[in-house]
Amino acid sequence: MTRFSYRSGQALLVAGLLLAGAGHASAATDETPFVTPQDDVDVTYTIYPPHDTKEVMTQRMRWSSGRMMQRVDPGNATTYMVTDYHAGTLTVVNPEQKIRTVIPAPGAGNVQMGQRAQGNWLRTGTATVANIPCTLWQTQDTDQRPSEICYTDDGVMLEVIRDGKVMVEATAVTRAPQADDVFAIPSGLKELRAAHP
Repeated sequence: MTRFSYRSGQALLVAGLLLAGAGHASAATDETPFVTPQDDVDVTYTIYPPHDTKEVMTQRMRWSSGRMMQRVDPGNATTYMVTDYHAGTLTVVNPEQKIRTVIPAPGAGNVQMGQRAQGNWLRTGTATVANIPCTLWQTQDTDQRPSEICYTDDGVMLEVIRDGKVMVEATAVTRAPQADDVFAIPSGLKELRAAHP
């Protein structure tokens, strides 16, 4: 899955670097955004539920451009996810139960530095999110529903709007080198096989 999904709060931003477009046939041009951060970054997001409830979540996403690795920490859980795009793996780490689950990284083949998004994108305007300017792009999510996504010029996702409602919004962005230990998988964890439907 390389596009945006609203169905899983904890896995919401695992594919958040690569929102819509990878499944489309048209080529990438300078009229499409970077959807992979071009430099190391640490972003905290607020995630709003798709329905009218007050169950708001937070999520922290850290990205290393040199390692091509992403770590996602849901704000309401100790479990976190590390995606290694070079190795093509996503590791879910549960430190409390001392287990890890390794699965193929979603969209690993489409994550390349310096490459703009493929597919159908329409530039619709500009915005400022977390005091950072970004460009609004209209595209389709995994359910083929129109979504508007605000990306910085260097590929940091700051906001996602669907059906006129903000679904994801960056609240803090720090551009700084990310340490090796951020993405290190702890030793001594038991590997749990992922269930296959």
